[in-house]
Amino acid sequence: MLDRPIPIEAPQESSAPARPGRRWLWPALLGLVLAGGAIATVQWRPSHPTARPVAAPAAVPALTVAIAPAAMRRMAASVVGDGSIVPWQELVIGTEVGGLRIVEAPLDEGMPVRAGELLARLDDRVLAAQAAQAEAAVNEAASFLEFARAEEARSEALVRSQAGSRQLLEQRQSVTRQAEARLVSAGARQAEVLARLAQTRILAPTDGIVSRVSVRIGAVTALGQEMFRVIRDGRLELEARVPELELAGVQPGQSATIRHGGREITAEVRLIAPVVAAETRLGVVRIALPADSGLRPGMFARAVIHGPAREAIIVPASAVVFREGAPQAFVLPEGLERVVMRRLVAGARQDGMVEITEGLTPGERVVIAGAGFLVNGDLVRLAP
Repeated sequence: MLDRPIPIEAPQESSAPARPGRRWLWPALLGLVLAGGAIATVQWRPSHPTARPVAAPAAVPALTVAIAPAAMRRMAASVVGDGSIVPWQELVIGTEVGGLRIVEAPLDEGMPVRAGELLARLDDRVLAAQAAQAEAAVNEAASFLEFARAEEARSEALVRSQAGSRQLLEQRQSVTRQAEARLVSAGARQAEVLARLAQTRILAPTDGIVSRVSVRIGAVTALGQEMFRVIRDGRLELEARVPELELAGVQPGQSATIRHGGREITAEVRLIAPVVAAETRLGVVRIALPADSGLRPGMFARAVIHGPAREAIIVPASAVVFREGAPQAFVLPEGLERVVMRRLVAGARQDGMVEITEGLTPGERVVIAGAGFLVNGDLVRLAP
């Protein structure tokens, strides 16, 4: 055994540098500890009672509107049509002789004319000469006939006295018949020339108003050429076109109101055309205008033809809106606040009101102000 103790050496610090990764170890461990504490805190926190759901906001009315009830009212049945002003009868006056020059034409368009009044006169010198020749031929034929009859009478006397031959009498009778035929022919020729001479004076066939003048002084006419147009008696009428389904409510003699611009003229239905245009399904109603209407052919006007009065459901015109190509109205049922869009069948219009033939019943409330801004089911507020 050894008598002296073995010395124990104290450990010495290593002079080697520490590893770089160890400097981040403690912060990482600290972060894990803090995170675990937070989780534990959350799990330990006592639960709160469940919160009540927030109530939805009340619906806001889309629009403030005014309403009015559909009402029954006695309404005059009316049919509306429009068209052009036309002459009752427009006479086209032409010439019956050709190749003659116009030497006189005293009237112009728009001037009134009387029956038999001169419209135009053609150069008649050639025809006047032919008329003189025809007259001379008639006189000559008449003289020859007179002589032939005298000779025939003389021959008859000789035959009765047995102093003349029967053959001579027959010859004289034949000559007389030829003279009669010659006179008739000359008379016919004279009548023809006189008729042509009369045709050189163009006269008005009836009272009226000259609506068109197609020729002037100096022009040479052609056979059948149009020269004048005259509105017979100055009478005008409206050629109104009416839908075929409404023609049954129109009868001759019904009164009508013609509207042209701001004017209203009282008129009367004259006739209904028997044919409806297949292309447009419109019939023609001719409405006679008074003489003092002040309208002119070619003007456009509208007619309201009045029929017998009837009971009808009506609403203000502002209640009717057009949606999907058809008239509609917004109905507000009693006790409700949401409108219902209702399809309608509209009829006549009168004094700002519209007749409703289908879609509403009397008393139903319809929106009359603001209807154009609504849609089906909108919540509305009534105007005070």
